[in-house]
Amino acid sequence: MRFAHLRLNHRINKSVILPALLCLALLPGFLRSPSPPQHAAKQVIARRGDTISFLALRYYGFFDDSLQAVLAAANPAKDLHHLQPGDTLSFPARGAGQPLPEALKSVAASAVLTFTEGEVSYRRPQQNPAFVAARPNLVLRSGDEIKTGKNGRAELVLDNRSVLRLDANSHLRIEDLRRAGGYQAKFEFAAGSLWTRISKLFQQKPQIDVEFPTAIAGVQGTTYRSLVAPDSSTTVRVYDGAVEVRNSPTAGRSGPPQRIGPPQQVPGPAQVSLETWIKLVRAHQEIHIAKSGKPSDPRAFRDQGAELDWVRWNQQRDRELDAEL
Repeated sequence: MRFAHLRLNHRINKSVILPALLCLALLPGFLRSPSPPQHAAKQVIARRGDTISFLALRYYGFFDDSLQAVLAAANPAKDLHHLQPGDTLSFPARGAGQPLPEALKSVAASAVLTFTEGEVSYRRPQQNPAFVAARPNLVLRSGDEIKTGKNGRAELVLDNRSVLRLDANSHLRIEDLRRAGGYQAKFEFAAGSLWTRISKLFQQKPQIDVEFPTAIAGVQGTTYRSLVAPDSSTTVRVYDGAVEVRNSPTAGRSGPPQRIGPPQQVPGPAQVSLETWIKLVRAHQEIHIAKSGKPSDPRAFRDQGAELDWVRWNQQRDRELDAEL
């Protein structure tokens, strides 16, 4: 399958400091005293839908394996992978009540699985070609894939609180996550429903691409929903901001693999096809791109039924993620 891509540009902090530095700063407190003073930890009561990674992102602004080890040491009697509503958790203080330094609020070269519901599996091809059950708090990296089955949902959060959420019967691949030359990320979304929100917290522009089968969309806003049907047709619905959608030169081209013959002379530049199109989709509008690559005009939409439930759930999760502990 050929993919078109979706480019998101937003702002992040100039400084990129490894989140592990905060973990190194927190860990000595546990080594010095088995009973730290009350001000050294924040007590948090878990609610339905909370995971340790989701809460850590709200409190510290990031989550990784090193921080998970610190939180496990602070909560030795808790199973941090299976929180229950009402569980009381201890979070080492961020530093005398001061907010986390802006330098630590940067996008890490990983994505954290902060929520799972129903059937959710992942694959790490370099280690295991098969999909296996996924658990919350899993740190995902380049090459990893996530799938949801019937009634499945999954939430991935980047360390700048940008979010990708998958509804049932969806498939997402993390093609690339890296910091070199500025933060860059690339995802391939092959099927299902995907909610994406890009954070407004930071001040430089990352490059985040999400590839779809039938269109190239440059996102100028922050919140949108995409739906990829079994026939690879794609719908983009914008909830905040605007999306510039243009055609993919390869959309609608399919067929059996062709044998590669001997080298031949490459023809010179050709005139751009008159079928090239660009459409601006604003907030509360949608565009549908057929399998052939032919687009509709932007038009108003109205979410109903199960779609409306999915949208409301995402909006509620967005509000919770934005709220400080």
